[in-house]
Amino acid sequence: MKTTFPAPDAPSPWPSPTSPMPSPGRGRPGPFPRGRSRASWWNRVLAVLLDSALVSSVAWFATGSAPSFAALPTWGAQDPPLAPESTVWVGWTMLGLAVLQAYTGATPGKRVARIAVVDAGSGRPIGLLGTVLRWLAHFLDAILMLGYLRAAWHPEGRTFADSLLGTVVQHTVRPRPHRWVAWCRQQRDRHAPWLRWPPVVTSTVALVVCAAAAAGSLTAGGGSAESAADATTSCVSTGPFAATAMVSSSVSSSWESRLGVERTTEQSWRVAAGWSTGLGLDATDNPDVTVGEAVLSVRSADGRTYAAASPSDEGEDPLWWSMPDQVAATDLEAPEDVSGWDARVVLLDDDGEALAECTAPVPAVEAVGSP
Repeated sequence: MKTTFPAPDAPSPWPSPTSPMPSPGRGRPGPFPRGRSRASWWNRVLAVLLDSALVSSVAWFATGSAPSFAALPTWGAQDPPLAPESTVWVGWTMLGLAVLQAYTGATPGKRVARIAVVDAGSGRPIGLLGTVLRWLAHFLDAILMLGYLRAAWHPEGRTFADSLLGTVVQHTVRPRPHRWVAWCRQQRDRHAPWLRWPPVVTSTVALVVCAAAAAGSLTAGGGSAESAADATTSCVSTGPFAATAMVSSSVSSSWESRLGVERTTEQSWRVAAGWSTGLGLDATDNPDVTVGEAVLSVRSADGRTYAAASPSDEGEDPLWWSMPDQVAATDLEAPEDVSGWDARVVLLDDDGEALAECTAPVPAVEAVGSP
């Protein structure tokens, strides 16, 4: 007689309700598995400085304008404000850094500092959405910088953003790969194994990029210059007071030099106008009034307008050319080239009533670059 025995039950993949939960060092990675430690606060500071230098250098070499600090959010306005084209370059560079951190855990600065941002549970990079949300959550850290400082004493080195998003910063250059990255590596190993390269190559490239960015963020030289239009334009009063207005313009340029590359960092245009009762006019019939001040505004063909915020300081002549029988003068500054715009000049008496006014084109002026 053949005796059979029941086969033992297959082990369940799920733990028994009474079995102890696995510790971080055994069944699941946890925030800091064996061989991985918490990133030091100073390494994180180094990474932020290097990434900020990278963003600043890219924007400066592209446009001549760069933010002073960009890798992490802070409260307060940029001074001086960034030009629109510089803001675009900063945005695209920040997006590139976000993608790198989202799927590899590290930006170039973090790679040099040998740290990586990962999910505390899986130990993998957190993807693009999580990276963007973590960056936005840093605005909470930026309140009195408390959140950033919190990482120095928190047991797991977490800022408020890390606690909200469930992330930690490990001291490693090879975190567990993101699932998408792991799949891409499998396809590479299967179809193009010759594309593999050792991790030292990636670290070396990151070091070279950060070193160049740090050098590019240092100003080696610079200067400024101002040039004026070669000629003036004029118009004759249409009011009860016979006078002639003369208009001219100038441009001020500042530039910097970094790594042998020069970029214009700031430009401003100035338009000045003055009233004269000479210049061949018969002013004998002018009313006996006390002349007050001149008012100046410029207007483009599409309706953009700039006006003097206030009259020139008393005792200071805003004109850089001589004008016979001058009775009043003023000037204004504009952030763009206003050559060819219509300059409207008005002469007021002490009571603010218009005595004379006319319109003349703003003469063209060419900016002077570095010597």
